[in-house]
Amino acid sequence: MLKNIVSATLLAATLTTGAFAMGTVELTDANKAKITELLTAEGYDVGKIKLEDGYYEAYAKKDGKKLEVLLDGDFTIVKIQD
Repeated sequence: MLKNIVSATLLAATLTTGAFAMGTVELTDANKAKITELLTAEGYDVGKIKLEDGYYEAYAKKDGKKLEVLLDGDFTIVKIQD
């Protein structure tokens, strides 16, 4: 029984740690402002920002191209789509 309790506790701790490591994806005004600031610093003209499949999705323009920029919960760009 003690072995089961220890195993369950370790599993819960592992799952919780993983959730915090990735960063939470919430669409707040503060997060929108941070994304806009980050992308503007990289030369993007940022439009609408929304959530898509657990990522932030920013519609932006750069060098005359319309792009969709996907960012994770830590505000790291993970994909840029034409």
